[in-house]
Amino acid sequence: MITFRLLSPSPGRVRVAVWDTDPRVPPGFTTDKAPPALDAENGRGLHLVRACADATGVSVLRELGASKGGKLLWAECGGMPW
Repeated sequence: MITFRLLSPSPGRVRVAVWDTDPRVPPGFTTDKAPPALDAENGRGLHLVRACADATGVSVLRELGASKGGKLLWAECGGMPW
């Protein structure tokens, strides 16, 4: 199960959050690991998100129940024209 959420925490900012049931955090999201080679066919998405975002974060949800555990990844950007 995956959930996607788009918020505007303040004027001119947008936060994108993605939750899934897998508690493992992708290494490209939490480390400064070098991006994949230019001819790589996968593995670029999280590096692009981190390069474009003003802030990123992750919460590992260990509580079962309403959240069903898993993780929540988010990225926030500012400077939006709206």
